[in-house]
Amino acid sequence: MPAMFCCSSDEHIERNIVHPGAVVPVTPVREPEKLVINLYFRHFAWAYSAAFFLTLFVSGVVTFTASPYTPETDKITLFYGMFNPCIWFDHYPAKIFATTGMGIFLMLGCAYSGMVFVWVYVEKRMLRVMWSGAVIGSALLIDFVFVNVFTTNLYPIEEAAFEAAHGGGRRLHGVHFGANNTISLLEEGDLSQADINVIKLHTAFYILWVVGQLVLSLHLFKLAAESMDSWSPARKAWTIGGYLIGWYGMMMHAAAMLIIIMHPEPKVDWYFQKELSSVMQHMLIYLDAKTFTSAWGWVPIMCFRLVMPKGTGISLTFRLERTEGDNGWVMPEHWMNRCMWAMALVLAWAGIFDTDWDGNTHSCLVLLFVGLSLQVIQKMLLNRNRVPGLFAGHAILFWFLMFGCVLVILEKATWIHYVFMLAQLVFVAWVWHMNIDEIAAGNWTNAVAYTIAGAVIIVAAVLSCQFWVFFIYLAWISLYGVAVPDGPHIFITAARIEEVDPPYKQVPHNAVNPPYTIARRS
Repeated sequence: MPAMFCCSSDEHIERNIVHPGAVVPVTPVREPEKLVINLYFRHFAWAYSAAFFLTLFVSGVVTFTASPYTPETDKITLFYGMFNPCIWFDHYPAKIFATTGMGIFLMLGCAYSGMVFVWVYVEKRMLRVMWSGAVIGSALLIDFVFVNVFTTNLYPIEEAAFEAAHGGGRRLHGVHFGANNTISLLEEGDLSQADINVIKLHTAFYILWVVGQLVLSLHLFKLAAESMDSWSPARKAWTIGGYLIGWYGMMMHAAAMLIIIMHPEPKVDWYFQKELSSVMQHMLIYLDAKTFTSAWGWVPIMCFRLVMPKGTGISLTFRLERTEGDNGWVMPEHWMNRCMWAMALVLAWAGIFDTDWDGNTHSCLVLLFVGLSLQVIQKMLLNRNRVPGLFAGHAILFWFLMFGCVLVILEKATWIHYVFMLAQLVFVAWVWHMNIDEIAAGNWTNAVAYTIAGAVIIVAAVLSCQFWVFFIYLAWISLYGVAVPDGPHIFITAARIEEVDPPYKQVPHNAVNPPYTIARRS
């Protein structure tokens, strides 16, 4: 052994002796890089309401200024015999703004529901978590189904005229319109049986959504009631009273609408003119008319999420290393891969049952939003909590283009093909962006092979118009995980953000008053 690596026994002992008074250096424990995101219930509740009313306002303005709407020919007005705000969502081009705004509105509702589930999850009470998951899962499923209210075609004659003027178009959503596959040519102001059936289906999606919101409000009130001990008596009274009125409005609103669509004739032909099939139905219709719940029964849906106290929410801490007490890990690349699988599966079912390929992929947009957010968070942690601007901008553009593709449910939106093609370009660019480190190391194979395969498949689909080529395209999408390398795991820690300073604290009756002294005047 070389002498430079050897030492005598005395020297070895001397090196390990700590002399009195000497300062022993302490190696600091490195804190793993982390990113903390605080989400507050009230912020999402206000954004939820604002998104709805802003969508309602913009769609209403466009309906009255740029659409062929007239009260004399509007089918909702002819069916119900009165004005209904959903009229502003039915006419093109107002439908573009309605579908976009309501999509964002529902996304905010899904985010709020997810926050509620995390709020319950951190308690670690198994049965409570299971119950909350069942309620919130049902509400989320109904939210996704509610988007189908925009796929019901109330004005096929307008669409036929539009297609004739623009050299043909595409028939939308054979699931709903193809059931009868007819277009009525009745006199202006008349409703055919096909029109009545479509209006009833249109209303059925809305009723289901109201019922889902009612169930969610019951669950949310139960959670909020756990902190009522710290509320003032006035706050308790306002909250309980508001919820009771809201529950009554939502129940009566949904019940009256259900009775209306169950009746074989339009509402305008029998409302308070003919006897109903049961006394209970007559009582519900009477109470609905006298308390005007048809006009305001939907308003509580925009308000009940405000029940969670101000300042409460959830805190999510993201790290690249495991820490004590974390809630597990996630790999963003795997999440994105599952999202692409889900999207391909939905479109495959749409291709089997609907030759127009108008698959409802709106539920996949929630998964895509989470996946892209996790990818950005991963890059931030790798970049010492600095936001990678180009990467984040790419993720935002990618999501909004995929969100724009949902407008395929609108018949007149023939321009959606250009949005779809742009989305494909951004998607391929995203694959290259995810491979940027591999490309820098000289590994170009995955990105190049995936891009060439996608380009060949898309060109073949456009030129050949063969049905089976679209399934090859879906297989290409589902192979996203093969083309993108895995990054590091993200470890997540979830915690509640409790109300910092409750405005009212109840004092127990057996509490002992603190001692006090009277200060003398000087």
